Amino acid sequence: MIVSLITDFGTRDGYVGELKGVLLERAPDALPVDVTHDVPPGDVLTGSWVLARIWARFPSGTVHLVVVDPGVGSDRCPVAVSIGGRWFVGPDNGLLTRVLEGAVPLPEPVSGDRSARVLEASRIGLRPLSDTFHGRDLFAPAAAHLAAGGAPGELGPPLDVGELVRHPLDRPRRTADGARGIIGYVDRFGNLITDIPSAWLPAHYRVRVGNSDVRHPGTSFADVASGEAVLIRGSAGTLEVCVRDGRADVVLGVGRGDQVQVVEADADA
Repeated sequence: MIVSLITDFGTRDGYVGELKGVLLERAPDALPVDVTHDVPPGDVLTGSWVLARIWARFPSGTVHLVVVDPGVGSDRCPVAVSIGGRWFVGPDNGLLTRVLEGAVPLPEPVSGDRSARVLEASRIGLRPLSDTFHGRDLFAPAAAHLAAGGAPGELGPPLDVGELVRHPLDRPRRTADGARGIIGYVDRFGNLITDIPSAWLPAHYRVRVGNSDVRHPGTSFADVASGEAVLIRGSAGTLEVCVRDGRADVVLGVGRGDQVQVVEADADA
């Protein structure tokens, strides 16, 4: 069984290795897949975006182990949630917001009942349970239990999916002359990945982002000269604003959460 891993642990300190050790001890046949361990420390919103982009690319039955947990040791709830034939194991702190809300276009429709369980450390956690490393001591054992075919009911009592923590989302909306949305994510190249679906884009358009107007829709970075901004129908199914051979976030002076406006333009504009 595949177990995907998204954390903010980094790879310097060995924390990922400890988590994998516990996972493989309890589920030796599991296949861990490192999605990323470079979520900025405690950045639940970034973790939520990454998870929403990748989860449905994995086959049904995958266990997504997601640990970005600034509230570790507090009264936040540890959970295992089933959505679309996949399991999600981690803290109930909003990491599942974009998955639950369908805020990132999916490669294809998914179906299936949604359910959730509260994780009870006394049933599946390591003893003693650390106050600061539930990724290793609670979430990895729970993910291993599911990956090994264990019954979900053995993890803990049921939880209403409607009670899971969700962060408020500024949803994109169509306008009379285009669309409005936000920059939802900035990748390591500085590309501005918006929440505006590519399907909403007119044949000819321009984009207002920050104090800049970008007027060059393209199909690749090569459609503009070095240092110029280009509008791309991105691989995640949403509009992206990029700068060839540069960082759009730096060049345009914007970042996650900033507003984006799409305006229909004349073909010769």
